[in-house]
Amino acid sequence: MGLDLGAEYKWRDFRFSAAVLDLGFMGWGKTQWASTDGTQTFTTDAYTFNTNGDADNSFDNELDNMKDDLSKLYQLKDMGELSSHTKALAATLNFGVDYELPVYRNLHFGLLNSTRINGPYTWTQFRLSANIAPVKVFSADVNVAAGTYGVGFGWMLNLHAPGINLFLGMDHTLGTLSKQFIPLNSNASFNFGLNFPF
Repeated sequence: MGLDLGAEYKWRDFRFSAAVLDLGFMGWGKTQWASTDGTQTFTTDAYTFNTNGDADNSFDNELDNMKDDLSKLYQLKDMGELSSHTKALAATLNFGVDYELPVYRNLHFGLLNSTRINGPYTWTQFRLSANIAPVKVFSADVNVAAGTYGVGFGWMLNLHAPGINLFLGMDHTLGTLSKQFIPLNSNASFNFGLNFPF
């Protein structure tokens, strides 16, 4: 069972929001427990390879035998039945603020903090964005993010005429940086989509 809760408050040109997602738990009844039962090792000199493809100990046959023996390392042992137990879901907290520029109401600036609480896999991210919609059928967005997984940036163009929605966007996440701030690893994605709302 899980709940999503959210609230929003508008003050002058600011809109504040807060939300918690996946607030709840998952429960299991009686379940079976299986394990590889400790450290498993595989050591052998029982394989001899023959270059003759028709021989009993040809490369293909011996590799198949080795795979069979290696698979025994992953055989599970029945450890019996566990009683019921309950575990909390990994909840996500979102806090945001949106600022509407008074001199040009079609331009908004936003700041969002997202934090996922999941034990050793907990992460957090801050995202700063600017959104502009000069006409009803077109909008654009640019944003910068920084958090647990590094620094990233992205952009998006959106054409939303009656009966059709076309978008084009890209994001780029910088991973580990050197002392000279040169990316040692990074990833990027390019997205294109077409929707027909009705």
